[in-house]
Amino acid sequence: MVGADPGGLERAALIESIEALLRPLMPLLLNNGVSYADIQDILRTLYVESMGARIRAQGRPATPTRLALMAGMNVGEVESLTEGRVRRQSVRKSNVEKVDEICALLNLWHDDPRFSTPYGAPLDLSLVPEKGFRSASELFEAVLPDSSRDLLIDELVASGCIEVHDNKFIRCVSRTFLYTTADVSRISRIGRCGGALTASLVHNLLRKAEDPSYFERGVVTEFLVSEEFRDGTLDYLRSKGQAFIESSDRWITEREADHKDPAGKRYGFNLFFYEEEASISEKAALEI
Repeated sequence: MVGADPGGLERAALIESIEALLRPLMPLLLNNGVSYADIQDILRTLYVESMGARIRAQGRPATPTRLALMAGMNVGEVESLTEGRVRRQSVRKSNVEKVDEICALLNLWHDDPRFSTPYGAPLDLSLVPEKGFRSASELFEAVLPDSSRDLLIDELVASGCIEVHDNKFIRCVSRTFLYTTADVSRISRIGRCGGALTASLVHNLLRKAEDPSYFERGVVTEFLVSEEFRDGTLDYLRSKGQAFIESSDRWITEREADHKDPAGKRYGFNLFFYEEEASISEKAALEI
């Protein structure tokens, strides 16, 4: 009797997981004119890049010729894929830095005694010089001296972080910055957050005994529930989850300066809400 192939089962499960990861992206790919050839190039680039990292870890040079031979491509294809990857990384880096800078501004507004109360409440900031009031320009110059104040205010208003009152002062109403329009930066956020979750799951799967296990927990309803329940859960998360994120942000901000390391990495976590389609058996039960 031939036994089950554990490797084959793992491979099948991995392929199903890849499909599940890509399926939510398909409407966005179609809406933005991403072709099947584009997707092929992305996969081929990642394959070559990962193969190069493995070869270098083994102490061997990852030359285009060697990568082409091992991947079944020609040298020109490898070089073209690598150049395209560098260009995309540059765009991604720019967008990530933009979000990080705005988050740093909001953190300073809440935590720096120049711009907040002793209880951590952000001060209203004057848009024009006014005696006895801190100005918005002072805050922006402290974090983003080379940026346009008006453009930053527009982005913060659009994201729901601040309110402008009588064109005289701005008030911070949320510490969390999220883009509200489908622009390049918001689309890049999909890769940053989705990639981070996948990386943590893979880390826990492949980690060595001496590596820490990354925290990963979730909760999902046991039964199919109504949209009314969904809306109530969202209200609960906006209240409790937002408070937790803000307290965690403050906890990290208070400590990270003491642990700066040029050779280190960034660490973080996200909270997010999701929905699952009913399974085939659940749909069949509803039809009975």
